[in-house]
This record gives sequence, C-alpha cells and structure tokens, in this order.
Amino acid sequence: MTSLLESQRRRLLRHGFIFLFIALWLGIATATMSHPRAWLATHLTAILTGLVLVAIGLVWRELRLTARQRSLGLATGFISAYVGLANGVFAAVFGLPGPASQPGVAPPMPQAAIFFTLLAIVVPATLIAFGLVMYGMRGEPDRTPH
Repeated sequence: MTSLLESQRRRLLRHGFIFLFIALWLGIATATMSHPRAWLATHLTAILTGLVLVAIGLVWRELRLTARQRSLGLATGFISAYVGLANGVFAAVFGLPGPASQPGVAPPMPQAAIFFTLLAIVVPATLIAFGLVMYGMRGEPDRTPH
C-alpha cells in the first residue's frame, strides 16, 4: 500500500505541475486569441487547479482514508480538473458569456448545452474530491504502515 500511496502522491504532484505548465500557455492565448476575458478566466482557473493538485499531493500521506476512498478521491479530482479545463477552453473558443463577464446574457445553443453538461460533471466531481480530502484531514494521521 505504501508504494501505491507514493505513486498516487506523485501522480497528483505531476498533474499539478502539468496544469501549471498548461496555464502558462493559456496566458499566451489570453494575449493572442479572440475572447481574451474567457481565456484569462481559463488561464487563472488552470493556475488554481494546478496549485490545488499540488497541495493535495503534499498532504496525501496525511489523509486518513481507505484505499477505496483514496481511489475515488483521485479519480474525481482528475475528472474535475481535466473536464473543467476542457470546459474552460470550450467556453473561450466559442466566447460563451459568463455570469461575471456578461451578466444577464443567455449563451447560444447548442454550445450552452455542451457547456452545462460538462459543468454537471465538474461540480459533483469537485465536491466529492474536496469532501474526501476534508474528511481525510480529520483527527491525527494514521501512522501505521499501509
């Protein structure tokens, strides 16, 4: 179990840095592509997602979770991160109006249907992943060998 735990931890760290690298390229898109506000939002979201993945990777050993809970947390975390990134890029490419960037403007169909379908995946996956991390942080870490 220890090698699995370390493997999962390194995957979280690696994917966090992949997101930070992708975020750098999205920063270039902010300056060069149409719909710069949408690209900026995607750029900032990728930075924050990368930092969250790294932070979770750093506390991964400290979490008091079963192997199944760890597996679920890892899967939902990666689903949330990558589907969220795809959704942000999709919104930027099509210039979908956001609640902050263009309040009260209805997004066009069928792009809005795709966006909201992806969002329906991202939101529960994010809540499950964060919920498991918060649950795993309860009490003292399990110091017994896994």
